[in-house]
Amino acid sequence: MTGNRSAAFAGKAIAFSAVMLAGFLASFLVGRYGIPLKTIVDILLSRLTRALPYWDQTIETVILRVRLPRILLAIMVGGALSLSGASYQTLFKNPMVSPDILGVSAGAGFGAALAMIYRASWWEIQLCAFVFGITAVLVSWGISYLFGRQEITILILAGIVVSSLFQALLSIIKTLADTENALPSITFWLMGSLGRAAGREVFFMLPAMAVSCGLLFFFRYHIDALSAGEDEAAAMGVNVPVVKAAVIVSSTLMTVSSVSICGIIGWVGLVVPHVARMLVGASFSRLSLMSLLIGGSFLLLIDDAVRGIEGVDLPLGVLTALVGTPVFVALLSRIRKGWS
Repeated sequence: MTGNRSAAFAGKAIAFSAVMLAGFLASFLVGRYGIPLKTIVDILLSRLTRALPYWDQTIETVILRVRLPRILLAIMVGGALSLSGASYQTLFKNPMVSPDILGVSAGAGFGAALAMIYRASWWEIQLCAFVFGITAVLVSWGISYLFGRQEITILILAGIVVSSLFQALLSIIKTLADTENALPSITFWLMGSLGRAAGREVFFMLPAMAVSCGLLFFFRYHIDALSAGEDEAAAMGVNVPVVKAAVIVSSTLMTVSSVSICGIIGWVGLVVPHVARMLVGASFSRLSLMSLLIGGSFLLLIDDAVRGIEGVDLPLGVLTALVGTPVFVALLSRIRKGWS
């Protein structure tokens, strides 16, 4: 029976990996300039094969400096948000938990808005969003430790309180912002976009993903034990505070990196883990990989739809909400039957 389940999981993982690879290549075809697939593949392989270019330099710039960073970021951000959501849902044993449960999105939004009203540069906006996102989680963690000794329920309530605080501060910033320039920029940033994706953002996201995935992979069996309850996990020899800290640190790092790069993108971290759980079950080692693959493919598809609409730059968060809402409603019938 175990062998059959492992084979079934391997088959699903290979299938979704193939879907992601196909989506990766197909995404280069989306855009204002039509480029043949063979030329795209040759350009991508040219850095390895050192083949003589037969294409125009402008086409190479479009592929390597415009489309490639955006495609890679869509995959990484979608995977990061989905994996964070799966980690938090497993840790908190709550199907309604999303990556921003501890206030990271509200904190990052306030930080970005604060930088925008002072007309900061793009990297300064990203830095402020990152710093205030981390700050929001640290405040939530501190409140939980001070009043509940890191009890899960107190931690969730602290996250809600901190999120409300930063939302209120964000509202003050929006009230004070210049209505001609700053306010529209803040509003658009809060709805999420990969329109300004570049190679620098890719290299910023890569180490965050590597460290976080490494932590979660190392503690994957401990996280499974923790999902049964803290007392049960401790009885099995699990260092509960260390595992909880590892989950929160890795999930926060992935989420705040994603939000600081492309703004607030909702529903991905909430809905995708449910889809992955339906396919492979609740085992975290399998759930995490499947969430990563499905989330990356999903956000890549949504971003392709955004890029494919000529003349309109729709916010990414709007489309994820339009797609995620009906999917989540469809999943409610299954959630209602019980959380396992």
